[in-house]
Amino acid sequence: MDRPLRLPQQDRADFETELGRALAAPQVRAALQGVGGEVDRLRRTARENAEFVLAAAAPEYERYAALRADADAVARLPVDVPARERASGWWGVLAVIVPIVAVAAAVVFLLLGYLLGLSEDGDVMGRALVGAGWVAAGIAAVSLVVGGLGLLGAASRVKGEAGPEEAGGPGELVVAREAWRSALAERGLVPFLVAQANAGRRV
Repeated sequence: MDRPLRLPQQDRADFETELGRALAAPQVRAALQGVGGEVDRLRRTARENAEFVLAAAAPEYERYAALRADADAVARLPVDVPARERASGWWGVLAVIVPIVAVAAAVVFLLLGYLLGLSEDGDVMGRALVGAGWVAAGIAAVSLVVGGLGLLGAASRVKGEAGPEEAGGPGELVVAREAWRSALAERGLVPFLVAQANAGRRV
């Protein structure tokens, strides 16, 4: 019965994948030429000696594990809303909420002002309300324009910041993982399997 690999669950699949590729490598196939039923034995032997095989790629694995631990630690940190997102929220308030409130106030002030202006007693108050209504309308127009421009600027900054990250390709963690898998196959699994195959031919 195969011993379970002393690896985190997420790394066992990588080990098995590289083991399958190594068994299909030309060097291993050449060493197995003319020998039947040896693939299963080699697979089992590689699993039983996984610690020895993994040691050949220990530096790459240590770097990969350290980067992964850092990424996991960052992922567990409390999420804080970036300042640019808070700024975008304020621009949204200025572009949407303020114009709605200001337009509603302008309509109310203008209606009351013109109604009061119809009577002599309310003429002064009516003019004041009409003036306040036009001021509110101006505030609505200005906030709509300024807030809209602010939202466009925030969107362009977010797009500009996302662009270089996307163009940079795979992250450092992905590169470290691929480096470990390559070292595991080239320096660990393939030489081990070739040696085991040659030893089996001499028995």
